[in-house]
Amino acid sequence: MVSTADCQTIDGTKQLLTEAQGLGPIGGVFHLALVLNDCLLENQTVDKFCEAIHTKHKIFANLDQMSRQLDYNLDYFVVFSSITCGKGNGGQSQYAFGNSMCERICEERRRDGLHGLAVQYGPIGDVGVFTDADQLIQMTNFQKQRIHSCCDVLDKLLAMNAPIVTSFVRAERAVQTGGTRQKRMVKELWRALGIDPDTTPDHLTLGEIGMESMFAVELQQELEREWNIKMSINHVKNITIKMLKDYEAGRVENIKRYVDDVKVARAKLAKYRFVIPKDQTTRVNNVMEGKPVYFMPTFDGGFRQFEEFGKKIDRPVIGLNWTRDLDNYHTLKEYGKYFTKLLEQLEPQGNYDVVGYFDGAMIGTKLLRKAGISKAVILDVLSESRFNEDYVTDEYILDFIFEFISYEIPESFREKIRRDMKNEQGIDNRIRRACSEIREFAGKGLVATDLEDIIKNAFKRAKLLSTHRVEKKRNMSALKLNIARKWAKRTGKLVVIKPLEFVQIQDEHEFLSKARELYFLPDNPAHDNDDNCAIDFVKVDECPFAVASEKIGQKVLDALND
Repeated sequence: MVSTADCQTIDGTKQLLTEAQGLGPIGGVFHLALVLNDCLLENQTVDKFCEAIHTKHKIFANLDQMSRQLDYNLDYFVVFSSITCGKGNGGQSQYAFGNSMCERICEERRRDGLHGLAVQYGPIGDVGVFTDADQLIQMTNFQKQRIHSCCDVLDKLLAMNAPIVTSFVRAERAVQTGGTRQKRMVKELWRALGIDPDTTPDHLTLGEIGMESMFAVELQQELEREWNIKMSINHVKNITIKMLKDYEAGRVENIKRYVDDVKVARAKLAKYRFVIPKDQTTRVNNVMEGKPVYFMPTFDGGFRQFEEFGKKIDRPVIGLNWTRDLDNYHTLKEYGKYFTKLLEQLEPQGNYDVVGYFDGAMIGTKLLRKAGISKAVILDVLSESRFNEDYVTDEYILDFIFEFISYEIPESFREKIRRDMKNEQGIDNRIRRACSEIREFAGKGLVATDLEDIIKNAFKRAKLLSTHRVEKKRNMSALKLNIARKWAKRTGKLVVIKPLEFVQIQDEHEFLSKARELYFLPDNPAHDNDDNCAIDFVKVDECPFAVASEKIGQKVLDALND
């Protein structure tokens, strides 16, 4: 008989038992049903988690409750549990939890003098979920138990006076005498993944190839046991083919360096708060007296990365926030008017300095023409970009923004995110994918409530800057006269700081001329000299976008104190 009664409900359970009793007295109950939703807990959904548990536990609990109301005891009350419940397996916490709850029912029945047996089976061949799972089995110490063996063993297990028993077949592995432990382990991993490391691109990660959680756990335990390298499953999956080939060859330093980079990057990212502020300003330090320094809005929406800088200067340091109110503005000119008005309200007497980069640098140069500003220090991250071209693609803008937001993340992981973003259709989907992976990398320490909105705002700001430049360049001949006339009215000094990464500037005057054109400043105007317009260079070892780095911060400090 085949019944379609839903045993996850009491009524369905009653229906099944009634139908079975119609054929004769019930000798026993065997619960074999299962649902596998293999997934790491951090990526699990409530519905998927509960589905796996309820299929095991709720059905078994209902059968236990209703069978106790029969006028006779059952000879057998059995659940097929899993060795996953006793030994554990990555990605199967919900399945193991459901089986564990069933095992507690068996223990309770034994205490009540009733039959109850949970059999923790290993992988079973011939039938069931592991029939075609040879790839998974290769990375474990088990081999599949044939179905006829299961039946023979079950006959013995049913006679045992124990609530929980185990049945599995340990794999007989040939002893490998050649090579180191890690070499043998990695070779086994290549076989399990079904890839040839000599022809697989070095930059691909194990996760991109399709590494299952079971393999990741095995490698995770190997690295921790042999080298005391501790990393999460997700970070194991972001190990590249090149790193693993080096590990196979005995060069473990690359994986160690990767782990160290991950730790440092996560610690740095934890300092950021990707939350759109409600207030117009943020105090970067606690100094209340002296000429204030105002930072133009950052790309990431906060100023926590400038806190160390704020400690080194004995002047108030204040950040101008990019709030949701600015969503109503649609041109760079409108933004400029907004911040001009805000600064006039904050400092009606003038006598303050501003620091900015990207669109903040452009607005900063305009502020020089407003009464009160003493000095504008701009960090030039545009001159080596393509924002001086007549047309900039959305893909380039998004990549530029992503480089700004994610430069703290190790290069191998950044490259993976870029590849994943390219697989998505549309800018919004790409931003959503990047945000998801940044959160996954950074872990729970990252405060990223508005990360998506912040990147969308940065993208919008970059688009507006590009549009602004194109429109200005169309009327460059007439614009030059207007620029020169307005530049003559400036009240403060402009300092351009150029971060360099493995680049040498041969002619500073040529670069300054290029910077003038980029930020729409007059070319070699009369009366310009080092007292009112200067350029400085700083060579950085990290990404030149690291505008809050110690070296760049010191240059800004020197410029403000000059």
